[in-house]
Amino acid sequence: MNDLETIRKRFPGISCAYRDAEGNVTAKCFGFADKEENVPVDENTAFPACSISKFITGICIMKEYEQGRIDIDKPVNLYLRSWKLFNSSGNESDAPIRSLLSHTSGIIDGEDGFYGLRRSDPYVSLIDVLDGRTSYNNRPAQENNPYGTEFEYSDAGFCVLQMLLEDLEQKPYEAIADEFVFAPLKLDNTFFASLANLSDYEQKIVMATGYDENGQAIPGKFPQMPDLAASGLWSTPKELLVIAKEFTKAINGQSTLLQAKSALEMATPSERFPWAGLGIFMDGENRLSISGWGENGQSRLKFNYRTGEAAVVMVNQNPGVAQEESGVEWLINNVSRFASESD
Repeated sequence: MNDLETIRKRFPGISCAYRDAEGNVTAKCFGFADKEENVPVDENTAFPACSISKFITGICIMKEYEQGRIDIDKPVNLYLRSWKLFNSSGNESDAPIRSLLSHTSGIIDGEDGFYGLRRSDPYVSLIDVLDGRTSYNNRPAQENNPYGTEFEYSDAGFCVLQMLLEDLEQKPYEAIADEFVFAPLKLDNTFFASLANLSDYEQKIVMATGYDENGQAIPGKFPQMPDLAASGLWSTPKELLVIAKEFTKAINGQSTLLQAKSALEMATPSERFPWAGLGIFMDGENRLSISGWGENGQSRLKFNYRTGEAAVVMVNQNPGVAQEESGVEWLINNVSRFASESD
């Protein structure tokens, strides 16, 4: 049975934050950002957010949409310049942007993604990723099944969206996300981990060393993540709460970051797949959630966009099992209680 003490022993470091309906934020940290160096976790320690990245990517896409630069119901290929998405017959895909955001584009990922890609390894470009030209991911991104017919969770689909954003803005994705989201919200410890950003931020802030299933530190402490829009986000629980709060404000027409129509599109479930929004998932009435899981950590974000209540949990080890088994789900369901308790 999960309990706080048992879960604390499973992970080198844990960071949690909770915001109640009145807007009060509490945070709780346990363990070490780096257990070899005895660096403790505090509320400013950045952790790998992994697939919570997709929520940020969804916001960036919707900002392009509300500016009239794209139509999310038109084929993504209309806007791609540097690369094109094809179907299994070798023809250009008609998959719309919306299907990529909701994981219904028909793209099927390779088995292990980019586990094992190290910072010291040769540079991997986004087009290398999309074409499957790497030893880590040798499956090219293509519409394997007719779009809209199946739900297939896809990191590669979000790599296509990253390509779209870079083609539209003519700048790296990490700079786009900073301009569109992080800088306006004044988030100092939230960034996408390009190799340049990793080198920069590790000099400025404490970043949680990643540990594998056996508790061994990842070589170089942090893996290389070429699929930034899918899984390259780093942040803190408190800063992820800021993003969730702003999204809640947007849904209620009170944000300058995102218009209500854009936020509502993201929070509207897919007709055939009612758990899937755009870059985020349904988690009950008025509730949204998204999880992250990589070789260097696991994370979870949940929030109620009507009441404003929200919670985040981040850890710096791959537990080898899903959040429901690792204890992360227990933590996020109980953080409102223990985050306010004194040690």
